[in-house]
Amino acid sequence: MAPEPYRPVSYLESNVRRRPQATAVWDGRDISFEELLGHVRVFQRVLAARGVRHGDVVGVRLPNVWQYLALELAIPDMGGVILPLPLNLGEHEVRWATEKANTRLIIGDELSQTRQTDVERLEADPDRVVEIALTSGTTGMPKLASLSARLKQVTFEAFTGRLEITETDRVLPMTPLTQGIGGMCLYCLRAGAALVMLREPHWTAEHCLRVAAESGATVMVGVPTNVIRMLNHEVSLPSVRAVAVAGAPLPPEIAERWETSTGNPISSFYGSMDAGQLAVARPSDPQRKRWTTVGRPHDRAEWKIDDGEICMRGDLVQERYWGEDFGPYSEDGWAHMGDLGFVDEDGFLHVVGRVKDIIIRGGSNINPYEVESMLRAHPAVQDACVVGRPHADLGEVPVAFIVGQAGKEELDTFLEERGLAHYKWPEAVYSVDELPLSGPGKVNRKSLREMAGARAV
Repeated sequence: MAPEPYRPVSYLESNVRRRPQATAVWDGRDISFEELLGHVRVFQRVLAARGVRHGDVVGVRLPNVWQYLALELAIPDMGGVILPLPLNLGEHEVRWATEKANTRLIIGDELSQTRQTDVERLEADPDRVVEIALTSGTTGMPKLASLSARLKQVTFEAFTGRLEITETDRVLPMTPLTQGIGGMCLYCLRAGAALVMLREPHWTAEHCLRVAAESGATVMVGVPTNVIRMLNHEVSLPSVRAVAVAGAPLPPEIAERWETSTGNPISSFYGSMDAGQLAVARPSDPQRKRWTTVGRPHDRAEWKIDDGEICMRGDLVQERYWGEDFGPYSEDGWAHMGDLGFVDEDGFLHVVGRVKDIIIRGGSNINPYEVESMLRAHPAVQDACVVGRPHADLGEVPVAFIVGQAGKEELDTFLEERGLAHYKWPEAVYSVDELPLSGPGKVNRKSLREMAGARAV
């Protein structure tokens, strides 16, 4: 069955007709569907008064607040294209992205109501670009991914359907709405669920746990780092029924600790800026599958495993990046996702790491995620990241950055007892207060590789 046309404001209109006073957003207080739709209409009049027309790109740079949500809904409904600008971008990156996208207007503070202006609304076109998303840019300047209405709609269906989101839920995005994982939570409005806003521009475990408790959040969505850092605090979330993470493999030992501590099921999902969601694990999937896989791929995407790498193609994958004459497709006609994975006998997809993160020591491949998983099992290690450091003879060797006080000799003994091959042991162990994060909340391995190179002897 073909998906419904993507017109996000219709999500609000449908709920206003059925349950106008039900909560659409929690932002320190409850904001109803009726009130949120009113804000959307005001913003559309303001944007029209400022000259925004069909095809214009509007940059939005706000934290997780209701105003961002209203703009995310308002701009595509006018025929505009939204360009979310993460708060962690520097002036150089913002200038580059806005010039590259030929941005007409940038919104960085709350809009105020202006004079009444007629707003033209367009018929839904599944192939129309409705959003420009910045890729992570951890290996250089980010690319601008063109997201079609079709991709957004299928992503909604996979995300909310597999996570079993209903109108009784309150969904808390733990990452910025301006970036992929947090932005997907917008689709929860279609199911009638409420969205919980963190407001603070910089994520902390303490603030997130406090907001989750105050708002009565039932579903939390983020990256594994969010979960790891919350586990360093006393966690009491009686209203939460499920947690879902993406962006990096979920360490099984972290999943076990979370479920043991909270009683809440935790699961993973997988996709990319270029192609939307490929797989989402259900909270009701068997425990071991939730801890070790990202679920079964949905049937709207064509995919395969090529020499260990996950590949996709089809009408969900953009043909070219915004402002470029090339896209994510390779010469073989497939978009190579850059992630290593395999499918088990039950049809569940396992994502085991990034191709570029593999450490090649003297011709032997080392998956850093395997070593990190073992290091985190040590009682004195709260978190760990393993990266490659250049080596004159071997090409590169693994080094570890840990949050904790365990020394190299102690960790070597621990890894030996757990049966890890000697060539995978870190050549050096550095203790840090916390691991650096990139914008989406992922561990910034590029930064750690630079630190490792600077500390080489």
